[in-house]
Amino acid sequence: MKLAVSGKGGAGKTTLSATLARVLACGGKQVWAIDGDPNPNLGIALGIPRETLENAPRVPRDVVTDVKDDRGVTH
Repeated sequence: MKLAVSGKGGAGKTTLSATLARVLACGGKQVWAIDGDPNPNLGIALGIPRETLENAPRVPRDVVTDVKDDRGVTH
């Protein structure tokens, strides 16, 4: 199964993702939790010590691109 969680900022995506990852892992599933946010907090939500996360690979900031519609609204 592959699952992606997306939505607007402050919607609880990290909390939901961490909870789903923990529930699935406790149920015996192999879980890969990837935080694609340039400001990653999923590791913290999963209980991984900050010292460990300091050396974790990061998604490059230039991977994310703002897209504007015909009215100039960023999506």
